[in-house]
Amino acid sequence: MVAALSELAGIKKEDIEVFLEQDAFTVAYDASQVTLEQMYQSIRDLGYASGLEAIEGNPAPSDTKSEVSPILAALGQAAGEAKLVLVDFSAGWCAACKMLEAQVLLNSAVIAAMQNYVFVRVDTDEFPREAGDYDVIGMPTLLILNSGGEELFRSVGMVEAESFRDKLNELATK
Repeated sequence: MVAALSELAGIKKEDIEVFLEQDAFTVAYDASQVTLEQMYQSIRDLGYASGLEAIEGNPAPSDTKSEVSPILAALGQAAGEAKLVLVDFSAGWCAACKMLEAQVLLNSAVIAAMQNYVFVRVDTDEFPREAGDYDVIGMPTLLILNSGGEELFRSVGMVEAESFRDKLNELATK
């Protein structure tokens, strides 16, 4: 994994951190040299996929959650309130997710901009199907969806509070 990703322009081996105990990794990259789609394609080429999928031939676990998807609930609320949906895909073990929350999502200007959104946090360990449905490969992943579930914006990894606030305000006024 590290060798394949570090072959992409804008990614250095030291910018890739692998967490074997969670079967996860993070990548810092230069967006002017490599696109998110190029990274996703390299990851898929290595045989990795977002979320958890049943291995071919094995039935899905019988103890899967029967809870309503938090995203579907948020989409329903957004439709009723004429708002957009802000989805934060994260996990309890994700250090970058905690940093994003502290530095961005709890920023007062971002909180003010989020008043135009239905906010939903999706723990990928609790809701792996949702992570797979939305092609979440890296975390944290922020998505902005319209009330019909169409993706309007995606951010993977850290984002600056000011630029995220601006994006929230821009999309809310369209």
